[in-house]
Parts: sequence; structure tokens; C-alpha cells
Amino acid sequence: MDNSEFSTDSLFFKHVASMEHRQKSFPLHIHDKYELIYFRDGNATHVIEDRQYKLKKGDLILVRPFQYHFIQIDETARYERYDILFDATRHQIDGLDLLPEGMDVLNIEDNKLAQDVFRKCDLYYQSCDEKLFDQALHHLLSELFISIHLFSHSSSGRVVEFSPLISHSLQYINENLCKIQDISEITKQLYISDSYFFRLFKKELHCTPKRYICEKRLLLAHKLLSSGKKPADIFEQCGFQDYSTFYRNYVSFFGHSPKSAVKNSQG
Repeated sequence: MDNSEFSTDSLFFKHVASMEHRQKSFPLHIHDKYELIYFRDGNATHVIEDRQYKLKKGDLILVRPFQYHFIQIDETARYERYDILFDATRHQIDGLDLLPEGMDVLNIEDNKLAQDVFRKCDLYYQSCDEKLFDQALHHLLSELFISIHLFSHSSSGRVVEFSPLISHSLQYINENLCKIQDISEITKQLYISDSYFFRLFKKELHCTPKRYICEKRLLLAHKLLSSGKKPADIFEQCGFQDYSTFYRNYVSFFGHSPKSAVKNSQG
């Protein structure tokens, strides 16, 4: 199995290739960065919020900040993918605004220039030191987005939405993220019981409603702290009823205190 990996505080690159990959569901997760997954081979399904895509060779997946997502390996088979995470707010990457509006999955099997970007990633990874590879990756991302804008026209039509109840619940949650005090507020909108909603949500999204809401609030808080806001000024704004609960959840999720995020934002 080949496994190339590079990581900084604003960039992450990984290339995984295996002759045989067992059935597996990678953990559902969320972050404040963009994520690109180039699916080279295998049998897998990718889930972004309430949409799931049956992937095929050459699919490029774009996950935007604050979107829950995970990938499911559907059967034992050869498996290969590239994975790049980048922070668009900290480093200007040209061409990101050129990507198709609302794009989740785009097939680039016929776009040789876009495919060459990932081959260049491998070449630079093997040939450069960390600082130079970091610079190269920024330029390669811009090259990728421009080539997609100019030469890719094949979008994925294989989206399968989850049940309408889940879609409606996610819409309600995201529109009222910092106002919801109890799950019953959501179930009243759907005319279903709390227990049924909990089971359905966990079955389809692989997490509990409470975790979904909490982690999205924490990412919002992190964004505000990174802009210089003080923890004591934003915890209620982000939906937490007391500071101790906010602090405990923030440290558990990010691995450092809220004040650390403010200090880092100030240099």
C-alpha cells in the first residue's frame, strides 16, 4: 500500500493506494476547511450532509467548510484516492470562485490537465522539502480550479438524497443553529417523536442530532474567535447556555482552549 501524507496548520495532502481495501465506513466529520477528494479507483459512496453519491473513477468531490461528510467503502476491491484540505481564508488560492456553483461531485476523467495536477502532487511530494511542497501545492490547487473551469463539463447526476424527514430537519437546524434549545423543537416541526427522529438521524448520518448541532456551533465559535472576538462575548451567540459547557466542548473538539484561538489570530 502506498501512502503519502503532508500536513501543516492550513494544508493537508494525502495519497492512498491499495491493491485490496476492505469494506469500511470512515468516521463522519466536519471542519472549517475546504476538502478535495479525487477518487481514482474503487467502489465507494460519499455522503455530504443529506446527499449521497455513488462514486465512479475520475470523480472529484468538493466538501465546503461546515459540511458534515464521510466516505463508505462498499466492497473489498482496489482503492485509490487523493485527499487535500486547505484553508481558503488564510491563503489566497486563485480559481476557487471559478468552480461550478453548488458543485459537490464533478467527473474529470476526460480532463487530462486536471488529472495531471495530482500526478504533479506526487512528483513534488517526492522531490521537495516541506516548505517548497507547501508552496507548490498552493499553485497546483489554482491550476486545478482553472483547468476545471475551462475544460470540465461532466457533473455527477448520481445524487441520492436521504429521507425527506432528514433533509427537512437539517434545513431547520442550519437555519436555527444557535437558537435551538431542545431536539423536541425539531420533531414538532416534523410531527414525529423524539425517539424516532433520533434513530433515523443516527442511522442515516452516523451521528446524533446533539453532536451535529454542537460541532457546527463550535466551528462557528472558532471562526468568530479567529476573527478576534473574545470567548466570553460569543458563547451565548453560538447557542451555548453557559461558558463552562462551551469551554469543555471546545477543548474536547479542538484540543486547545478558546483563548488560544484568539491568541493565534493575533499572531
